[in-house]
Amino acid sequence: MHWTTHVVSGAAIGYLIGHPVPAALVGFAGHVALDTFPHDDPEGDVPYVVDSLIGAAFVAFLATNKKMRQVDSSRAALFGAIGAGAPDLELLAKLVTTVHQEDYLYPTHNGLIPHRRTRLAYSLISQAVFLALTVGLAFRKWRRLRRA
Repeated sequence: MHWTTHVVSGAAIGYLIGHPVPAALVGFAGHVALDTFPHDDPEGDVPYVVDSLIGAAFVAFLATNKKMRQVDSSRAALFGAIGAGAPDLELLAKLVTTVHQEDYLYPTHNGLIPHRRTRLAYSLISQAVFLALTVGLAFRKWRRLRRA
């Protein structure tokens, strides 16, 4: 699954949860669900790095944006994003050294829980639908709270 998908959905779910520690834990555990959902991972170093940079920019936005702090004073979205994205940090090792699948710790990375693969087009559509659903629910909560 794209790292950006993990951190954006983790942020949305974290915002829905509303408390930082449960948001981080659900994000971390939810990483398994997204990895087992049929998807196509970025191939090669360049798409992987670009995806990682986009996700990192999103996390930086959550961490530094003043309006975001007003909307989410508990920082649950930030913690949800960090929790959801954290398992993929171990994958960065493959950019600088040879890593074998069994060297990874996270169960969907080391093969204990298998990744499910599909074609790129289906993967992009399913990730877009999942993001629209989670971000849409977070936006709905934000609008409801803003009106109150």
